[in-house]
Amino acid sequence: MRPAMTKPQAAAVTMLDPLASEIVAALRYFRGVCHRREVIEYILSAHRRAGERIAEDFPDAIIEAFHQWLGQGEDDPRPFRLPFGPGSHRWALSPASL
Repeated sequence: MRPAMTKPQAAAVTMLDPLASEIVAALRYFRGVCHRREVIEYILSAHRRAGERIAEDFPDAIIEAFHQWLGQGEDDPRPFRLPFGPGSHRWALSPASL
């Protein structure tokens, strides 16, 4: 007798906004964790190299995007963490995002 065929489960996919994706790329460049100042400068320099004009509030938008996707605990699917707790300026990727 053959085992019952089961339908494969679809993988969960999270669609990040473009700025959150840039934060993920920056944190991966820094091996998953670094000070937010370094992440912001990494993203700003990429935009400058592309010849884009940088808005004065762009660093604030980066910080806001990070906090929008900030997760809590191991089971939270959001990609960002504050490894030293609330108020910390050290940013990290969740283990699933590395």
